[in-house]
Amino acid sequence: MYLKLPLLISLLLLSIGCQEKAKPIISKNAKLQAPLGCLKLGLLEEDGEFVKTLHTLYSFKKDCPYRLSLSYKKDIVCNSSYNVSMKNMGKFPRSFVKLEVRNGLDSLYSYYVDLYSNVDEDDVVDGFLQLKKDVL
Repeated sequence: MYLKLPLLISLLLLSIGCQEKAKPIISKNAKLQAPLGCLKLGLLEEDGEFVKTLHTLYSFKKDCPYRLSLSYKKDIVCNSSYNVSMKNMGKFPRSFVKLEVRNGLDSLYSYYVDLYSNVDEDDVVDGFLQLKKDVL
C-alpha cells in the first residue's frame, strides 16, 4: 500500500508535466500602430484547409495595405543526429503555425508557435484571436 501511493503520485505528476501548453513567440515591429483598420488575406494557396476558418473569424478587405499570411506545417520529421536527444525526450515539435502581418516588405506582427501534435483548426483560431487582440 505504501509503495503504491508514491508510484501513483509520480505517474500523475509525470503525465501532468508532459501535457504542457505550447507558448507562442510574438514579435511586434516598432512601426506597428495598432489598432489596424483592416486586414487583407494573402495566402499562397487560396484553397488551404484553414482559409474558411479565417473567413469565419474576420471580414478581410481586398484593398487593405496590411496583408495577413498563414503558414503551417504538419508531420515534421527531423533526421538530423543533432536533435536526437530532443526527439528521444519527446520534445521535438510535430508541427508549427505562423501568422504574420505585413505592410509591403515590413513585417509588423508575427505569431509563431511550435506544436507537439499536428496543427488543427483550434491552433489557428487561438493564433488569430491573439493577433486580433494585439493589432485589431
